[in-house]
Amino acid sequence: MTNQPKQKKKHSLLRTLLYRFFTGLEIVIKFCFFIPILLFMVWFSHKVDISGLFQGELAPREVANMLLAGDTVSNYDKMDERAVLKLYVQNLPEDQVPDTVALGSSRVLQLRQDLVGGSFFNMGLSGASAMDIMNCFYLLDKEGKLPKNLIIAVDPWLFNGDSAADLNKKADTELFSEFLQKGLGMTSDYEEPDKLELWKALIDPAYFQGNVKYALKQRATGEATTEDGESIPFQAVTGDLDSLDNNVKEPDGSVLYQADFRNWDYDQVMAEVLDQAGTLDGLHGFSQMDPYWTDLFERFVSYVQSKDVNVVFLLTPYHPFIIKHVYNNPQGFEGFFEVEPWLRSFAEEHNIPLYGSYHASRIGVPESLFYDGLHCKPEALKLYFPGIEAALQGLQTSYEAQYLETYGADNADLVTNALVGTTADCLVVDEEWFAAASAS
Repeated sequence: MTNQPKQKKKHSLLRTLLYRFFTGLEIVIKFCFFIPILLFMVWFSHKVDISGLFQGELAPREVANMLLAGDTVSNYDKMDERAVLKLYVQNLPEDQVPDTVALGSSRVLQLRQDLVGGSFFNMGLSGASAMDIMNCFYLLDKEGKLPKNLIIAVDPWLFNGDSAADLNKKADTELFSEFLQKGLGMTSDYEEPDKLELWKALIDPAYFQGNVKYALKQRATGEATTEDGESIPFQAVTGDLDSLDNNVKEPDGSVLYQADFRNWDYDQVMAEVLDQAGTLDGLHGFSQMDPYWTDLFERFVSYVQSKDVNVVFLLTPYHPFIIKHVYNNPQGFEGFFEVEPWLRSFAEEHNIPLYGSYHASRIGVPESLFYDGLHCKPEALKLYFPGIEAALQGLQTSYEAQYLETYGADNADLVTNALVGTTADCLVVDEEWFAAASAS
């Protein structure tokens, strides 16, 4: 009789354990049925992502996807260029990484694939600062999508410490801090972001509902809109591009200006040149090349070369009137005159091909091949840049060789020492000679 309580206690414990086991098993089975629903919520919210938490904001995402699909995209002026490039790199398939990438400001955006040769993408940004240029390369590096060749269009303001803060306003400062620390091994204020809260959005029912509503609406209307329902003003452009009424971004990243700007007459061009001469954003207060930004540029180029990427420097010319204006009003522009000689010396020391000049006469670009004071036409680039393969071998264009042979002998200081010497004059080439030489 004394053993009965113990047996009852054992049976009770066993029943409790079995009950807990089967209850737990039931919960697991029910949860397993719920897992596909949870996974679908995560996948759908990540794919639609109306707030751009993972895929980037909807408008620049739309542009990046069109460029990746090979479309020419309208309304370039309304684009968030930096966001577009970030998403372009992020979504670029590894087997489509271009052989050659160009970095620089809007002054390089006329460089096109047909001139460069091979697969090419132009990552130029309007008003690009030194920070922007390094960020663009680091984006490619982070994603493991480095090109074989890098064309760096070096603007003089990259070395102007006085204007750096203003030029860097649009740049991604967090990305730059990460590059300094992880890429160049320099001290910075970079901190690894806490992504836990961000990823919680993927299992948030409210975010899932918002994504579903957006996707259904877009499917019903066929119209791409922002999260707030505003129309996204970017469309794929088809047909003849010669009569465009807005600036467009082409599949190779270059920009084609609207027709009325491309067709300005001499008086219209000169009116804009005169206005730009009075501002020259990025060059004012340029009393000398800034030691910090000069040193950082050297480190950056060394970093690029350490990745087995070929580097080519490209200098795009200023309109002759701009050069004349700067020479006649040198105070505050002293650093501008230091840049090109320094770059040529640096390029030679590091075996980097350099093409172009800030002085149009050095490379034989006539006044007629400028859109305004800062931007030359694609036809100007063709005069002195021979394409990437020839550039890597240090070869000249046929035009450049003829120009130096014809005009260099009698104008050695003007042509070979422009922006190294003291002259601001610009040669006026014979029209018949130019037509024949540029056509050859």
